[in-house]
Amino acid sequence: MELNRKQAPAYHQIKSINIPRAESGLLDNKMPYTVLSGGSQEIVSIELSFDAGICSSNQLLVATFANMMLLNGTKKHSAQQIADAFEYYGADVRTDRSFDRANISIFCLNKHLDKLLPLFCEIVEESVYAESELKTTIANEKHKFIINHSRTATLATDAMFRIVFDKHPYGRRAQLTDYDKISSDILRDFHAKHYCAANGQLLIAGYVTDSVMKAVNSTIGQIKYGQKTVTAATPITPMAGPKSEIIKKSDAVQSSLRMGMQSIKLDHPDSHLLNMLVTVLGGYFGARLMTNIRKEKGYTYGIYSVLQPFAQGGLLRIYGDIKSGYSSVVVDEVKKEMQKLKDEPISAEELGLVKNYMMGELLQMFDGPFNCCDAVAKVINLGAGLKFFEDEQAAILNAKSSDLQALANKYFDFDQMATIIAGNE
Repeated sequence: MELNRKQAPAYHQIKSINIPRAESGLLDNKMPYTVLSGGSQEIVSIELSFDAGICSSNQLLVATFANMMLLNGTKKHSAQQIADAFEYYGADVRTDRSFDRANISIFCLNKHLDKLLPLFCEIVEESVYAESELKTTIANEKHKFIINHSRTATLATDAMFRIVFDKHPYGRRAQLTDYDKISSDILRDFHAKHYCAANGQLLIAGYVTDSVMKAVNSTIGQIKYGQKTVTAATPITPMAGPKSEIIKKSDAVQSSLRMGMQSIKLDHPDSHLLNMLVTVLGGYFGARLMTNIRKEKGYTYGIYSVLQPFAQGGLLRIYGDIKSGYSSVVVDEVKKEMQKLKDEPISAEELGLVKNYMMGELLQMFDGPFNCCDAVAKVINLGAGLKFFEDEQAAILNAKSSDLQALANKYFDFDQMATIIAGNE
């Protein structure tokens, strides 16, 4: 049978997705856990998350370095010994921090858990933040800072967060001088207060058996409880009218555009449909911004919109790198596309396309236990319940053009938008 390359392959609307059920409980030390069991290979992913994100410290970079240096040595093992041990058993160990949480995770074979989990817990409880390691880490990070801040994308993104969130911790951005204010004592104090069972939660995914849970409970379940430290929520002050900023960089070959406005949390009733609306605007390659600004006008290789949730709020942001001299034109086109969504209902054809795209994305999220783990971790860490995904599926399938148009008029407020252009404009 000859393949007709001029005809697109047929596709079928996804009607429903089988969302895996999670089990939850408490370890011996009262730390809550969630289990997503699945797969046929004897591999597990274990992620510990702590209330130790960037917002947990009044001093910039403390939470970042406290998390980043967990693998840089304990009371019993050096950084090299830790790296060699995990490599020997083929384990992947990572640290990560956001505004709201700090994580450390391990991905390994079940049969090596008894060897690896004691060391994993040792890292969590007994990191020493040696001066020699800290000095090297700070030097490396300062070098990265200098390189990153020579790029228009970093300059524009920093300015956007600063303007949109103003005095809120989400708007704070470190300067080069902040690196010199970090000390081992400060990191040890932060670590002692935040990295304990009282501030933690555990997510386990993969081939989870009774023996796995027993190994987890006998190690992670014995981490000291400590004292719960709740990161206080700071009110996010609405912007006082639209704001714009141009960051001049004469040697830039293109300009970085960042547009942003405050948005809603993940557990807000409008979050599912607002996410769909933002997807229509610029959430995939065939979205309106890409069609207009890339395909029809050729001003950029890519321009996107995304709804970025945080524990205390959210950010609706639009971003792209623009051909020099055309950024102001692109800003006008972005606003035109947003205004169209406020003025005109989305066609049935476009709505069906976006529904299928988003259902496909949701399906991919649950393709295997480790993808499930990533999806569930995001929801749990941002304070939304596990019913989130069922609600997401229902919202996508039942969405109407009138619903999205109403949300566009509710949330696309140009008077609350920050526009930043960094480049040779």
